[in-house]
Formats: sequence, C-alpha cells, structure tokens
Amino acid sequence: MSPQQKIRVALVGAGAAGQAHAFGFRNVSMASGLDTVQIDLAVVVDPNVELARRTAARYGYAEATADLQKVLDDPTIDAISVALPNSVHADVLPAILRSGKHVLTEKPIGRGSAEATELVALAEQSPAVTGVGFSFRRLPGLAAVHDLVADGAIGTVHNFTAWYNADYGSSPQTPFSWRYAKDTAGAGALIDIGTHAIDTVQYVVGPIRRVLSATLRTAIDRRPVPGTGESAVVDTDDIALLTVELESGAVGQIRVNRIATGIPNSLGIEVHGSEGHARFDSIAAGEFHVHIAEGPAALSGPRRVFTSPAHPYFSDVAAMPGGGVGTGYAEAFVAEIQHFVRCILARTPMDTGFPSAYRVMLTVDAAQRAAETGTAVSLDEVDTTLALSSSPAPA
Repeated sequence: MSPQQKIRVALVGAGAAGQAHAFGFRNVSMASGLDTVQIDLAVVVDPNVELARRTAARYGYAEATADLQKVLDDPTIDAISVALPNSVHADVLPAILRSGKHVLTEKPIGRGSAEATELVALAEQSPAVTGVGFSFRRLPGLAAVHDLVADGAIGTVHNFTAWYNADYGSSPQTPFSWRYAKDTAGAGALIDIGTHAIDTVQYVVGPIRRVLSATLRTAIDRRPVPGTGESAVVDTDDIALLTVELESGAVGQIRVNRIATGIPNSLGIEVHGSEGHARFDSIAAGEFHVHIAEGPAALSGPRRVFTSPAHPYFSDVAAMPGGGVGTGYAEAFVAEIQHFVRCILARTPMDTGFPSAYRVMLTVDAAQRAAETGTAVSLDEVDTTLALSSSPAPA
C-alpha cells in the first residue's frame, strides 16, 4: 500500500447526490485498514454558493466556493468527487479529468455514448484513479448474489429480470426539472435510474451484447413549471421496458419505472440458472433469497438469507456489525467511497471504471434506437468511435 495516508478532497456538486458522497467521505474510517487514513474535507464547489455553504457546514468541509478552476489549480487537492446533472458532465468533467487528480463521478457519464466517448478517453489517459459511482454494487446482499453467480452456485445462467421502480415522478404535480427534458437529461427513467439496473445486470450476470426490443413510454406528458403557473412538455420516458441478450447468450428483461406509485426506491435482480436461482431487492436491502437444487424435494425452494459480516462490505459499513442489523442506501455510498480511497492508496483501478460506465451508456443508446426502429440493436452498432475490446472489470 502507498505510504500516503492523507487525502484532501473536493466535492463538486452540493445537491442530494453530492451530499451522499460527502456522507461517504465522512465515514471512510469505519473500514478495516482505513482507520488511520486522514480524509481532509477541503472544499465544496457549486454555482449555488449558499447551497455549497450549507453542505460544507453539514458535512464538515472547510470551505465553499463557486470557483471550480481554483480547485483544479490547487496542488493540495488530491481527489475530486463529482455529482452533477447529466447535461453538465460533458462541459465540466474534461477539465477535472485533465487535472490529474483522482476522480469519482456520479453516473451517468453524460447524456449518451457520444458525450461519454471523450470522458472515457480522458479517464484512461489520466495517471490518477478514475471511476463512476454505481453505489448499489456495494450493498452486501447484491454483492452476495454476484458472488453466488460468479462461483457457479446456481449453475449456468439462462435468464434474468432486473428492475428499478421509483415513485419520484408519480404525481402529475411533481415540478418540471432537467430530468424531464431530453436536452438536459438525454433520456428519462432509462438514463436516470435505469443505468443502475443496466449496471446491475453487467455486475451480476455479464456484459450486454444487444437490445432485442425496447419500449419507452411517457405517461405524464406535462408538468408544472415552478413559480410560473404554466406547464412544460415532458419528452423523456417515464417507463422503459427492455429485452436484452448478453455476451454469454443469456436473455433477460430490464424494467424501469419512475412513476411506480407506492414504491419509493426499489433496485433488484432475479437470476435463474441451471442449478438454482437468486434474488435481491434493495427495498429489503438486509436480505437476499437463493435456491440451490439440492436436498430433499419436500424442502425444495428458496431460502431467505440475512446479510451479515459473512457478506461483502458489511463489516466496513454497519454501525454494529452483527447479522440482521441491516445496511442500506447510505451505507452503499460509504462502501463506494471506501473502495475509491483504497484504490487511491494502492494505485489500482476501480471496478466501476469509465469503460464499464461507457457500456451502460451504449445500452441506453441501443435501447432508444430499438424503441425508435422496432428492431434489435447491438451495442457494436451504437459504438462507432471507441472500440471495446474487453468486458467490464470484475468486482
């Protein structure tokens, strides 16, 4: 491990996602081996300086500013954590990646694969550690399902279903924002929360080869514009339904819904193999289900497993690391930041690097094209500028 034991951090983006990153940095020392690492919370950057000040005060950062260039020019800043709207990534991330500082950015990397291409190239040219935040991978139950599949416990995977249901847009009175316009979001539920479901498939089962079919549907086509008494047209999807084929030949479905009334936040996957199946749902993050074809027929069926120190990440993030106490959304960000810090100290790549995030963007674009044309679209057809010679890095 590198002798460096102090990391000075800047946070770019003071909104909800940025605050989740800040929470993660505050709790890095919970992990074994990171208790002696000093995380120096240096500065929060946001064009809304008042929001930056509130976030800095809440999470213990020393300074707040709207001046990103000042941070990029500061040689004492080691790492930058980025949490910005989709439309800003292509404008802001190139300079951050060129700074040579370690970078962890929220997904997605831009509004589509065309914008992501330059970001991937810059990340690969950087001498520093660079990665993209797919925090759900750090939930112990989902990581346990990944390990079961990787170890062959459920045999050869033939079929799967992944989903992300949320209700943040379920009310027609939910105000219009950047998420509801293609110009600023790129896509709707598909890119906002669907990217997590796509990455979950990559992580648990394997790389997607092509989108066999896709349906994108906008159910609430107008939303009120705050403070105007007027409404604006929504031109991004509320619902996305994808059927996909993996490099392995397995086929499955990915369902995404941001108007799923009564389901506030549910990311999950069910995987069916030749010898069993496994299932995880983040809304019950402290458990997962698994069936392995063994034992007497009278007792055949899935069993419910409670997450514990026997599972990945659990002991590093649980406030009281004993079975059944559970971990959830906040702890996933802690584990993600801990992984980022470990990679900085050891100078090793993150398992959610920019090339892996790029494949997610290709899948988003392939789904949009499949929905428009009514035909299957391979990722290679969308990927016209960057050759993908390798699969996403394993966890």
